[in-house]
Amino acid sequence: MATENQNSTAKNVIFMLPDGASASYMANYRYFKEGSEGPVWEPLLKGMVQTDSFNNPITDSAAGANAYATGVKTRNGSVGVDFFGNELTSVTDLASDAGKATGIVSTAAITDASNPQRGNQADIAQQYIGDNELDVVLGAGRNQFTTEGEGGTQPDGTDLFGLAEQQGTTYVSSAEELAAFDGERVLGLFNDEDYLDAIGERPAEEPSLEQMTEVALDTLSKDEDGFVLFLEEENTDTFGHAKDAATTMHALSSFEASMQKVLEFQKENPDTLVVMAADHDTGGMTVQPSAEASPAVFRDFTATAEEMAEQFDAADTASIRDTVAAGTGLTLSDEEITELQGSEDTALALAELLSAKGGVEFTTTGHTAVDVPIFATGPGAELFTGVQENAAVGQHLAEAMGLALPDDQQDGGADRLAVTSLFDSAFGGIPTVNTIRNLVSQIGDDGLDALADRFANLWSGLDDADFLSSVLENTLDTVPEEADLAYWTGVLETNGGDRGEVLLAISGLPEHQEALLEIPVSNTEFSPIA
Repeated sequence: MATENQNSTAKNVIFMLPDGASASYMANYRYFKEGSEGPVWEPLLKGMVQTDSFNNPITDSAAGANAYATGVKTRNGSVGVDFFGNELTSVTDLASDAGKATGIVSTAAITDASNPQRGNQADIAQQYIGDNELDVVLGAGRNQFTTEGEGGTQPDGTDLFGLAEQQGTTYVSSAEELAAFDGERVLGLFNDEDYLDAIGERPAEEPSLEQMTEVALDTLSKDEDGFVLFLEEENTDTFGHAKDAATTMHALSSFEASMQKVLEFQKENPDTLVVMAADHDTGGMTVQPSAEASPAVFRDFTATAEEMAEQFDAADTASIRDTVAAGTGLTLSDEEITELQGSEDTALALAELLSAKGGVEFTTTGHTAVDVPIFATGPGAELFTGVQENAAVGQHLAEAMGLALPDDQQDGGADRLAVTSLFDSAFGGIPTVNTIRNLVSQIGDDGLDALADRFANLWSGLDDADFLSSVLENTLDTVPEEADLAYWTGVLETNGGDRGEVLLAISGLPEHQEALLEIPVSNTEFSPIA
């Protein structure tokens, strides 16, 4: 049993993320697993996490990861930056600056959802190597690191593997090479796909999540200052989108084996904090087990619904029946096969049919806004008790190590947003990250009042009408109506001419907050090794 120590600082932090796996996944996995022992994470339950992003009750994976990594909510589609595209400091950055080793292990392409424009995976691959910060990087997505001439995405002449080796990193590309590795830094890429195999017989060259976890722990723990490890099971999300309940359960089984290794390590190293939480729910999975339909039936499955649909001839009843029987141990009825043959999306229809045989249905192929459970053990585990925002989780990860995210990233970046809003009303633009940090550092006990007064003094040589007209135009991006000018003139007269107070009030207008959300994130080309 892993232990907790509430009175010490965590030397190591291991954050485990079963992507998309909400409480429904956990409940169905208990039925899938059966037996007297529940999943290893159950005794570690601490509370629930609210998963909304800055601009949407339903987050995507990028914004969800951003909240955990930086303690700040951002808009969907962005990671590593705030709601306006300004750079953020991550918990990994803090750990690295403190001399700790850092690593990431994932069954996804490791370039997925890791920069301001999450689709720029070739640039993200350059970021991993160019930043030279991570000591362990293990997962899928090799083609994002190889050149176009090799069938990859990097410009010909780019040698990311060579650069990594110059930095003291060993590159491995198979499970066998990973097993033989015994260095201090490793880059492991085990296929060209979006994710590692989730069900059935594993390709020989692909390591399991458990094996990658074991190597990561052995490698990172060589650093006497400690380490931070981010560990993700992606297939829970991928196949939740596909409504393939069986494959999500097999992915959770792989994840549990990995977590068992982590908890064994934590038991031997009680100065290690282990936190487990999904970034969001995927699919709106239901929990409806019965004697006739239990997730336990999924244990015999050896292929995804998509793989089976690709293998059979949709026009041939026998082909469908034989392929599904080989992949699941189940025999479809003539009626079920006829229904499959009439569907527009055979793979999705098969996934829904097979999921129902385990008592599982889905409400969507997307994400939902449901809260997700959070589990923790070790120093600082008590910080995750109760119901909290996803951004608070990021704050607590730093706090558990005795570190602190920058002032402008505290409280979910509330001061960062307030300063940005005030600055836009005063100057008609979004401040740079350095300006934001400088202004936030100047906020004292009086809050934004003193800063608003300073900004308002810029109009000291102008009359009230010019002041109000300028501020309203900056805020609303249009020439103000006479009625608006008259209203705010009255407010200014009532408060004794306090322009700072009026500037602050105008900056907080709901229509201003809505307009700020419409500002696009910068699409600046990102190439750190160019």
